[in-house]
Amino acid sequence: MIPSFRAGRCALLAIAMALPLVAFSQAPAYPARPVSIVVPYSPGGTTDFVARVAATYLGAATKATFIVENRPGASGTIAMAYVAKAAPDGQVLYMNEMTSTAVGALIPKLSFDPDKDFIPIAILAETPYVLVVNEKLPVRTLADLIAYARANPGKLSYGSGGVGSGPHLAGELFKSLAQVDIRHVPYKGSGPALQDLLGGQIDVLVTAAPTVASLAGKLRPLAVAKPKRLGILPDVPAAPEAGLPDFVVSNWFGLAAPRGTPDKIIQTISAAADQALKNPEAVQKLVTGGAEPLYMGPEDARRKVASETAKWSALVKSAGIKNDN
Repeated sequence: MIPSFRAGRCALLAIAMALPLVAFSQAPAYPARPVSIVVPYSPGGTTDFVARVAATYLGAATKATFIVENRPGASGTIAMAYVAKAAPDGQVLYMNEMTSTAVGALIPKLSFDPDKDFIPIAILAETPYVLVVNEKLPVRTLADLIAYARANPGKLSYGSGGVGSGPHLAGELFKSLAQVDIRHVPYKGSGPALQDLLGGQIDVLVTAAPTVASLAGKLRPLAVAKPKRLGILPDVPAAPEAGLPDFVVSNWFGLAAPRGTPDKIIQTISAAADQALKNPEAVQKLVTGGAEPLYMGPEDARRKVASETAKWSALVKSAGIKNDN
């Protein structure tokens, strides 16, 4: 009886030791349920567009469901706060972009830390900016505009989609680099700013290149805020050619997760993003919508976000930009 008893004990022990392995092997693979990509703006904009393309092809890459959840308002902080407080399990992601990196400097008192409460996962695409002027303005080049602005301080105006928006930051960067005095006129969105530029109510706008390309002949583009020329605007000089090599502004779009999200999940999403951007259909959709595919993995994305945060936070402080929300 004793050998039989011992054999029974050994069998039970073996089963007990195997249980954790069985439980682990049966753990649900990520993602276990639909993943939300939270966008800080209303549907229809470029950020929302990139998020929807990402959702479609991340879903295809992971054989899972990704959905877009729009939470607009308060310079993007409503969406950021929501994601920052979400469970760090990869089920709620944030659609990160250029203006998100200026939030900490723009709004000092927040319920979350923009730098510490998010983990960059990947960069997916970008849309370079272009400086355009009303065609009736007596300037033909960026050098002409700078000379005219210096000769007429405070006379010219530039528009934006609101305080802290991409066009606002871009306009202030131009002012700082060119050392000119141009008035800022904020609008409730870039659409109204563009309409007033066409109508002559404002003189200058720094906005996404696709918008400018579609209005050829109605506005005068003077410079692409990028080191190289763009294929959709081949006749417009790049910033270095125009005389302002540091005038580099490109809205970029990426994914971020709440702090504490396991590295395995970060790597899974990043790999899926890489796979998605190798899909010709995804690339074509982004290009057609005016966004240039640009993949960066977690490490490069973190460096990108840190660099952009330092750049735009310094500009917000030096320009004395105050949030109006």
